[in-house]
Amino acid sequence: MQNDLLININGYVLSLLEKILNSNVEIKGVENIPLSNPRIFVANHFTRTEAMLVPYSLYNITNKKVGVIADDSLFKGFFGTFLENLGAMKKSEPNRNEHIISDLITSCKDWMIFPEGIMVKEKDISKIDKNFCVKIDGSCQRVYTGAAVFALSSQLFRQKYFDKTLEEELKNNFFIDDCNSINSNETMIVPINVSYTRIRNGENLLLDMANKFIDDIGENFKEELEIESNIVLNSKITIRILEPISTKEILKYLYKQNIPEEKIIKQLRYEITHKFMNQIYESLTINFDHIFVLILFLYPKKSIDTNYFKRLIYLCIKRIKKENLFFDEDIFENLIQLISYEKFELFEDILKVAIKDKIISVEKEFYNINKENLLNTFTHHTIRINNILKVILNEILMQEKAINIVKELVFNDELLNKRNLISILEIEEIEEFEEAHKKYENISNIKPKDIGMPKYFEANNSNICIVAIHGFSSAPKEMEKLALYLNSKNLNVYTPRLDGHGTTPEDLKTKTWQDWYNSISRTITLASLKFEKVFIVGFSTGGLLGLLSTKKHYKEFCGLICINAALNLNDIRIKALLPAITFWNDLVKAFNEDEYQKEYVENLAQNPDINYDKHYIDSISQLNLLMKKTKKNLEKIQKPLLIIQAKNDPVVNPISAYEIFNEVKSTNKTIKMIDSSSHVIVTLEDTQELFDLIYGFITE
Repeated sequence: MQNDLLININGYVLSLLEKILNSNVEIKGVENIPLSNPRIFVANHFTRTEAMLVPYSLYNITNKKVGVIADDSLFKGFFGTFLENLGAMKKSEPNRNEHIISDLITSCKDWMIFPEGIMVKEKDISKIDKNFCVKIDGSCQRVYTGAAVFALSSQLFRQKYFDKTLEEELKNNFFIDDCNSINSNETMIVPINVSYTRIRNGENLLLDMANKFIDDIGENFKEELEIESNIVLNSKITIRILEPISTKEILKYLYKQNIPEEKIIKQLRYEITHKFMNQIYESLTINFDHIFVLILFLYPKKSIDTNYFKRLIYLCIKRIKKENLFFDEDIFENLIQLISYEKFELFEDILKVAIKDKIISVEKEFYNINKENLLNTFTHHTIRINNILKVILNEILMQEKAINIVKELVFNDELLNKRNLISILEIEEIEEFEEAHKKYENISNIKPKDIGMPKYFEANNSNICIVAIHGFSSAPKEMEKLALYLNSKNLNVYTPRLDGHGTTPEDLKTKTWQDWYNSISRTITLASLKFEKVFIVGFSTGGLLGLLSTKKHYKEFCGLICINAALNLNDIRIKALLPAITFWNDLVKAFNEDEYQKEYVENLAQNPDINYDKHYIDSISQLNLLMKKTKKNLEKIQKPLLIIQAKNDPVVNPISAYEIFNEVKSTNKTIKMIDSSSHVIVTLEDTQELFDLIYGFITE
């Protein structure tokens, strides 16, 4: 920042704002900012931070100061200096309105207005007779129309000036010394929605420091500091810039009728305010918390099954994405974990809040819902401390489309929702593969579709399902012979595709072991929804993923079979070559000689029609991480386990089988050594012994 914004500003403020921007602020819709027009931005108002953060963000984009009307109390110390340099103005400033209109006429400065006129701590906004109203401690306050008045006035005066009907009034009333400075472009109203992905209360480092260094901190200020410091430290802030509103277009018919400007403004101010307020509140960035609390609010019963609650959230999120509503993209990261019988961070975090505020109580496999506590409004200055879920609920209740989506799913029959979920998971698995295959279809070594396609082998009247997981750099085709054998025994079998596999090595290069794990989590969830008994069969790397999957707590799981689980490898590329190549790549990169980097090693596969012909270093690194992760998890495993290992496996060191057997805490565990010198024993011509062992474990 090498401009006048830096003049007389304490560096701490800029550093703080830049830190916030770099770490947890995303700005959407920059393309909606009209480049040459005078602009008045209108935004929702929840925290004091917005009065600095949003104008500062806009300034970084446009390089033009953005004025904001702020409470006189903020103009103290270095924060006050910063606001003044940014272009803010005190509420008590004489001729405030005239200054704003002047800036808009000349376009020397943009302005941002908060139509609510106050921090809406409760986020309780409603529509009454097409007017937006802010509810504060039971009273209803209509949102201010000042932004519309400023925009319309500036455009009316501009049009009158260029029509040669006005000049001296501009000079006398609006502090315009030189009318040549008037911008000929129309004033544009640019709505902005500011959303937070995670609003929390509670003690934190910044609040603790304030309590230590500020004497006699007021309760209201303490509340604001607690909320806003948690936002700065823990939330993601989305500033969404929306489609601008043309004042020229709005005025063109009335202006031509030569109606006095006061009457025009009076006629249009509420209409325009309603228009941009609709835009602002309909453009909420929907996050996980919104869906969580909306289901609690709409669910017709007093208790809900824990797994069903998670599935409802999952279904709602998927539907919201399909309907193209604005949503927090991070919501989809590892989302399958929400319904795959593991702890999901976003869910656990908001659940803690609900339990702490006595909105949810846990009873065995059910959550009891206390709607009375959820709807407790408290007061304007205390609600964010005492009932943050109500604040989050108020926000999403302004999103009509989201309400309708959640309401439909909440009131659906549970069996119908279950069928919908099964369908989504089945389609998702196929679509993921189809999209990957299409993405890499022009690469010469791409595998035929039949190799990588995940498949389901259905059995008649069977309540048992086997999830058969292939190995590293391989594909579902690798497990097909086993699948056909088990299916011939009247067992249902899924052969999922690990993400990045069955297409090209370039596809695998972009994936992590967590991506592979998410692939089998989806299939396991699908199997558990459809069948009473689920067994996992994992070959090589699939065996590692199977071992990790035992941490999933679902009643349908019956046992795990590991075949040549890749816990310790004979391959020199993992033991020695990988570190050496990594060191070499780092070395040449340090000397800016990227062209000499070694990206991959050749792979002489046992089944080249199925396996990739090369292993990227990034992919091998992920395999290495998975091996380490699995080793750490072994001592936690207590599930029934069959370990099968080829005695002379050229890839996996047979010591792996014994390490697994010795480390797991399962009481039901068996180790079987197969007399073979091959690694991929599931595709050999003679598989009778192996397949019989697997079938025997399943049916015993």
